[in-house]
Amino acid sequence: MINNISTRLSKQAGFVLTIELILITTILIIGSFVGISAVRNALVKSQVAQQNRDITVADSNGVKLGKMLSLNEHETPIVPFIDGGVAPLAPDPAHKNYRAILGVRDDRFTSREPVYYDSPNCTGNPCIKGISDETSDNRGVDNIDASGAVSYLHALQGGPNYAIGRSDDGIIGHLYRSTPLQCPVDISDIQSRYMSQRVVTGTPCESFEVNNAEADVSCLVGVEVGLSVINVEPPVDNPLCESCPAGTESQGDILDRFLPGIEPLIDTVFGLLSRTGLTPNVDVTVGDICCPIGTQLEDNDDLVSSITYTVITKTFDILGLDLIDNRFVNNLLSRLGIQQGTLNCVANINLLSAEPVVDPYNDNFNVLDRFTPPFTINLPTNNNADDEWLYVAPDGEGINTGL
Repeated sequence: MINNISTRLSKQAGFVLTIELILITTILIIGSFVGISAVRNALVKSQVAQQNRDITVADSNGVKLGKMLSLNEHETPIVPFIDGGVAPLAPDPAHKNYRAILGVRDDRFTSREPVYYDSPNCTGNPCIKGISDETSDNRGVDNIDASGAVSYLHALQGGPNYAIGRSDDGIIGHLYRSTPLQCPVDISDIQSRYMSQRVVTGTPCESFEVNNAEADVSCLVGVEVGLSVINVEPPVDNPLCESCPAGTESQGDILDRFLPGIEPLIDTVFGLLSRTGLTPNVDVTVGDICCPIGTQLEDNDDLVSSITYTVITKTFDILGLDLIDNRFVNNLLSRLGIQQGTLNCVANINLLSAEPVVDPYNDNFNVLDRFTPPFTINLPTNNNADDEWLYVAPDGEGINTGL
């Protein structure tokens, strides 16, 4: 009897385990389906929510320019552009890729940096400032000093500078990058700049000229009077300044280049005037020319003559002698080629030659020519039909924007 029961239980053992296995498998499968469905729903909702948060910029043909990084002060979407066409030359021997940050309005591209031109209406040779250059030109769209026109992203990359310049239609804009070469024209020849961030209906090109300021020559002359035929009362001793006045800086590096031509002329003039008795025996020392900070002495062909004339007139003033209109003095200066000139301080703008960033598939076009305005952004999906306001708590400065 016991053997029969044992035999039946032994035969039923496999059947009991099969039921358990089926139950466990059924529970796992159903749970898996429920879990997969829940995960799928969560992923779909997350994807839709992410699409609502992400703003993608596209042109009129649906070609995507990229996801928006942030907005500038005009609420213009900012998108990155990756430039892979930088030649393997200094300062980029490794041939790296660099980012350019572009603002995209409905009808044009913008950049923080302007492009400078040597002809009116933003034509001629294009040039760009060096990276992180605040002293050359820091005037933004409001034309006020220290208000903009400098992009620091390019400095952090350690590569070329990028800016939007004039396109053929004068509106959309072309992308330019700086080269290692200096601008082919002098800064005084720059006549216009393409300030793409200006809020205008037409072209953002504006006239541009270097700010000129009169040089400070209060420290230019040092005079020490020795024995002479005439007496100067009271005794004159005008030492050189120890430093330039506040708000100005020395132009000694420029002045030193011309001293070999200036000092012999001064010695000749005052040596002759002293022997004729028109002036005492004086020891004239050339000091320093000072310019407002951020500017430099304008280097022109008449600098030797202008500085020498200024030194002579300043010395006459220190000595209290009215000789500048004396016929003998005028004839002497004329024979030596010394004549009155201007000593101006001009903005110390260091410009580099700029080149267009060409389309990698067609060198005859700018890389931005492939995009056609008007530009648009994607709209959020209608996943909230109950009119409930969806609040997203900020999680830190710059994080929501992806910066």
